[in-house]
Amino acid sequence: MHEQNKLNGQLSRRGFIGCTTAAAVYAVIPPILTGCASKSVKVKPDSTFGGVPIGAITYSFRDLPGKNAEETLDYLLKCGLSHCELMSGPLEKSAGAPSFNIREMFPERRPGGPPGGDRDSIPRGNQRRTRDSIPGGSRERPEFEMPPEMREAMEKMEKEVSEWRKNQTSMTRFKEIRDLYNKAGAKIHIVKFDNIGGDAVSDEEHAYMFKVAKTMGAKGITTELNENKAKKLGVLAKEYGIVIGFHNHTQLRPTTYSEGPYFSYGKNIMANLDIGHYAAGNRKSALSLVEELAKQKRILSIHLKDRTFGGDTVPFGEGDAQVAEILQLIQKNKWNINCDIELEYPVPEDSDPLIETRKCVEFCRNVLS
Repeated sequence: MHEQNKLNGQLSRRGFIGCTTAAAVYAVIPPILTGCASKSVKVKPDSTFGGVPIGAITYSFRDLPGKNAEETLDYLLKCGLSHCELMSGPLEKSAGAPSFNIREMFPERRPGGPPGGDRDSIPRGNQRRTRDSIPGGSRERPEFEMPPEMREAMEKMEKEVSEWRKNQTSMTRFKEIRDLYNKAGAKIHIVKFDNIGGDAVSDEEHAYMFKVAKTMGAKGITTELNENKAKKLGVLAKEYGIVIGFHNHTQLRPTTYSEGPYFSYGKNIMANLDIGHYAAGNRKSALSLVEELAKQKRILSIHLKDRTFGGDTVPFGEGDAQVAEILQLIQKNKWNINCDIELEYPVPEDSDPLIETRKCVEFCRNVLS
């Protein structure tokens, strides 16, 4: 790690050590005192720290048993979070969509090894071996090879969900879920539909996705970075008044947006910037890119995770992504950017995703106080 990053990282490392201790205590405080650990708790959470809204993408809870919107809400409350990027899976399960659990169907085929390992999380459907060109060298990451039986199961699942979506003529159930979250104090600012903009997605299904996002009170929909999607979704996003935020993995470069065509497809095309993946893919922090895109008002949200320049995904403050410095930059400039924790580092055997997410929340609170 270069000297400047060492200096810049001192605060974040001290903060991490402090917040780890604080979180350990926080985890055993009775729920009624913290206001963040039970469906019965009446005190609403508040995770806006120093003017910066801190939330979580609900993918962070993927290894917990609850899979619907109500159980996901309980996890958010237990972590003291008042903002979230809600995955479409739990949302649609509560709305009555066909439900499948690929991890349970194919436990021996789980991609990427243990949850939160040091592999990049590769978007599904990109099952080739690729080379990440990185300043100062290159490395090859073996991407997940989807076996035929898993592909067949997922295609069947997608077809059934697609048909279910086409038949949804009422948003009543989604309104009920939205009201449940709002009453509990957890705002849904983003809904993530992975396949929005895909070639196989019909006009009816696209209309459904935008209507759901608007019904939930979200300002945006997130999906994976793809130029064809940007071209297709730019017009629809403007029509529905919903922003599309493109999520990056290690493929994002400093000039991807400035020299690429993405933003040319309309003001409703923005970035869902993953600062951890960016650091691992470029051997540099996303600090300057955050400043550049924020000044252009092109950041829908940021995914908070810490990774080293070597590619490891680590607890906040232990890597090279400059999580603390990026949060403080947003705070200093009073940019209206949601920052969502994405828990991907390995969860210790004596811990669980809720405890680790609370540590991340406390880290953010500490550096923004």
